[in-house]
Amino acid sequence: MEMSLLIIAALLYLGLALVFILVVDNLVGLVFRDPRAPVQLVSVYIGRAFAASQKLYRK
Repeated sequence: MEMSLLIIAALLYLGLALVFILVVDNLVGLVFRDPRAPVQLVSVYIGRAFAASQKLYRK
């Protein structure tokens, strides 16, 4: 019982740590943008993924 509770607590801790790292990384990315990198909207990525999936589907 105590061992399974410890494993659950450890997994929750790791999950929260990963979420915290992702949030901090995105915040830092918003503040310190690379001026050389072009700004692309999410729709551009969706369009590229759709075109690539259509190519693979036709083969």
